[in-house]
Amino acid sequence: MSLYANASIASINTTSTPAIFQPKSKVEKFFVFLSIAEILIILMALIGNFVVVYSFIVSTKLRTSVTNYFVVSLAISDLLTSGLVMTFKVEYTLNSYKWKHGKFECGLYTTMYLLAVPSSVINLCAVTVDRYLVLRLPLHYASLMTPRRAVSIICCVWMYALFWACLPFMGWRFHVPIIQNGQCYFVNTAAYNITVNVMNFLLPMIFMAIFWSLICSIVLRHRERVREQETNISFNTNESACYSTNTLCIGNAATSMQLEPIARKKKAGKKKMQRNFSGCRYIGIIVMLFYICWLPYVTLSLIANICLSCIKSPITLTLSETFVALGFLNSALNPFFYPFHDKRFKEAFRDIWKKLRSKSFLKVLHRKEKVLEVARLEIVVRGQ
Repeated sequence: MSLYANASIASINTTSTPAIFQPKSKVEKFFVFLSIAEILIILMALIGNFVVVYSFIVSTKLRTSVTNYFVVSLAISDLLTSGLVMTFKVEYTLNSYKWKHGKFECGLYTTMYLLAVPSSVINLCAVTVDRYLVLRLPLHYASLMTPRRAVSIICCVWMYALFWACLPFMGWRFHVPIIQNGQCYFVNTAAYNITVNVMNFLLPMIFMAIFWSLICSIVLRHRERVREQETNISFNTNESACYSTNTLCIGNAATSMQLEPIARKKKAGKKKMQRNFSGCRYIGIIVMLFYICWLPYVTLSLIANICLSCIKSPITLTLSETFVALGFLNSALNPFFYPFHDKRFKEAFRDIWKKLRSKSFLKVLHRKEKVLEVARLEIVVRGQ
């Protein structure tokens, strides 16, 4: 969403003069470079997120983990962002900010922007809370977070994002045509833009920061507890040692027999906790990437909507478009920092790749057999 578009609409609404900022007739080299970068981001996001969604659909193992439901919902919102929002935006930029489509496509572009981007943010919040519950309530998590409840939460996330996306159509906008002078505008008021930035970006950022700090505190407490237990076990084992020259010492044997099943359970539990910690670490990276990618644009957008005169600068369009591209980069990076590092997703990716390779090999083999069969028939016909 260009800040210039919002400024232009504000100008149209308050006066009868043309838009304050008219984009130049020729696309500058910078915007050509930016568009090429955005095309690469689109390809990365489409391939990465499609693989995540497809893997979840075909793999039964992935569907056993409730966390993956939230990850797939995040991937779907990123697919919408890259497939619909970014493609329209790149075309719009390359056409020197001249809209080549009709009102319906313009409305679809603006609505999908207001739906897909916030849904990605709220889905990320859901993933963060899910990871917190895994660590905070490990014994009750399976009964607390069932697949049905996860689907219900995901539906609520999308309904929330849809509500904010549809508000402009319910009347919270400037009542002017969405296409003015061959340009597609976001006809949203400054009050709407500020509210959406706060509700769909700033508050979720604060929310994720709170839960991530709680997750970090749980991880630190667990590590301290593990160190204490390891110290106690080594101390008790040393004390229970017995030495005898004439008799068979069974004290240590009995102790080891009693501790063996406990040690196995403890080892299995430790592995599970380590896997959960590893998953949380990658979710933490995704949250940090979200902050890095979207905070610059949200900050600039808030300044622009609070103080319209503050954006009357030639550099603001460049900053705005750069920050939007940085935000879109988040959709391309998400699958590479959690699903592609998850063991189950990796196994699913390998299985899919093996099937694709085997299918392609069988196709090649089938073609070769057909060629050989045709060659044999030709030989037979010539012989006759």
